[in-house]
Amino acid sequence: MNQLALYLEKISITDLKHKLDQREPELVQLMIKEINPVLLKILYTHKIDRQACQDIIHQTWQRFFENYAAFEGRSQLSTFIVGLLINKIREFRRAQKKFVFEDDSEAVFKQSFADGWWVNEPTSPDRLLEQKNISTHIADCLEGLTEQQRTAFILREVEDEESDDICNVLGVSISHLRVLLFRAKDKLKKCLEGQQL
Repeated sequence: MNQLALYLEKISITDLKHKLDQREPELVQLMIKEINPVLLKILYTHKIDRQACQDIIHQTWQRFFENYAAFEGRSQLSTFIVGLLINKIREFRRAQKKFVFEDDSEAVFKQSFADGWWVNEPTSPDRLLEQKNISTHIADCLEGLTEQQRTAFILREVEDEESDDICNVLGVSISHLRVLLFRAKDKLKKCLEGQQL
C-alpha cells in the first residue's frame, strides 16, 4: 500500500476535506508525489506533448482544489482525480480540433543552426533505429485503441485500479468495462504480433 493510501486510511472524509481546506502541506505534497506519475502515464498514452501534459496536470489539480467537496469517498482519491484528468484530456482534444497550426519552419531552422553549424549534432539514422524499442511499439499500439479502451486498460493493467473505480471514472457499467478491456487486449495482442512479423 502506498503512503497516500496509508495516510488516508487514518482520517475520515470530513477530516480530509478540512485538511484540503487548509491546504495542509504534508497531504498536498504526498498527493502530488504519488498521483502525478499516474496522471503522466495516462497523458503519455494519449501522445500529448510534454508542455501540454504539464498544463493539463496543472489544470486537473486546479479543478480538483475547486471541486474536492464533491469527493464522497466511494472511490479512491486518485481515481477521482484521474476522472478529472480524463475530462481535461477531452477538453484539450476538442480545443486542438479548433486550433489551426501554422507552419513555423523558419523558426525551427533558426533554432537548429547557428553560424552555419548544427546547434546539436543530429542523431544518426542507425542510432535512431537502435533507440526504438518495445515501449515505442506498445505506445503505437495503444494509440490504435479508442480513448475509453486505452484509459480502461491503463487504469486496470498498469495502475491496478478496482473495476468499480474505473467504471466511475469512465461512466460505464461493469459489463461494458469487461467489453472495453477484452477489446483493448485483443487489439493490443494483434498489433504487437503484427509488429513482430
